[in-house]
Amino acid sequence: MRYLAITLGFVACALGCSSSSTSSAANCASSGASATISASDALTFSPGSATITHGQSVCWQNTGAIAHTVTSNDNTSFNSNLAGGAMFQFTFPTAGSFAYRCTIHPGMTGTITVN
Repeated sequence: MRYLAITLGFVACALGCSSSSTSSAANCASSGASATISASDALTFSPGSATITHGQSVCWQNTGAIAHTVTSNDNTSFNSNLAGGAMFQFTFPTAGSFAYRCTIHPGMTGTITVN
């Protein structure tokens, strides 16, 4: 019975939760994401903004050697550490405007608009 309850909890989340993943072995070009954003040693996100449709994903790739984070400004939507070469992919389940930043480098900011 306990196994069934745990399984049902995972299924419920799979149907209604957003998804995210962090990887250092892959790259955004092969991720299937609708938008790709680079975090660079120049301390910028490029491009600084992207527009997608709800249900689509954005992939951030650290193209340099300096560590960064990708953290939503509301501190609850998404948060990931990006070591050099690592990528982070997040699927946006709802429409809205999602500002984000690198918590290590305060000048690094961006916005995802989800229609």
